[in-house]
Amino acid sequence: MEISTDERFVFCLEHLAQKFHGQIKRTDMRYNLILNTGVDNFRLFDSIVNQIVTTMKGYYLQSKMRIKNKTLIKVLINYDKKSDTVIAGSLFQLTPQLLLDSIYDFALTRLKCRWDEVIQLVNENYFQLTQTVLFNELLRFLILNMDYRVSEAHVMVVDNQPIICDKKLQPLPQGDEDIINALIEVAPRQIFIHNDSLLARDLVERIEYLFPNCVCIEYNAVL
Repeated sequence: MEISTDERFVFCLEHLAQKFHGQIKRTDMRYNLILNTGVDNFRLFDSIVNQIVTTMKGYYLQSKMRIKNKTLIKVLINYDKKSDTVIAGSLFQLTPQLLLDSIYDFALTRLKCRWDEVIQLVNENYFQLTQTVLFNELLRFLILNMDYRVSEAHVMVVDNQPIICDKKLQPLPQGDEDIINALIEVAPRQIFIHNDSLLARDLVERIEYLFPNCVCIEYNAVL
């Protein structure tokens, strides 16, 4: 199987290449991922769907929204993600040659209409949202209503750096160094903050504000 794209979605190919041990080759301004015939098609399909509702959705939001804020983009990616995932899974099929950029350009009309509703709301309120208080209220509302991915996450300090761990206190992969953005990506239902005295107080307060009613402070935890 061969999956290709233009430069817009090379990150998607890199993710798939790492997950399924494929090799990426560049030819004529396109990037091609070659996968062996033993790949689990169900896992591959789910992984492509996930790239649609994360990377491609993020790209679309970034291109259309007047507010260029990384944290807002991450929140909106997780907002109503379950519904996005169901729709994305109905919009394409696996074929021996799959073009990710063509899926984005021609197959995602239904999803883009959904995303446009949120984009329009944000753009219409652009000037109000340039005010920090109102912008944080929007983030808080969206986080309250986003789809949770895990039951709990633990924020700990290791080597003077805050990290996010799972319920067994094992570090989770962090795609973003900013702890707020990383928590949004993990999307936990409950957050435990360990050894909060090692964290900047304003960071703890921001987590408590943006993730209301789901933050618990734990003391003297050791990783």
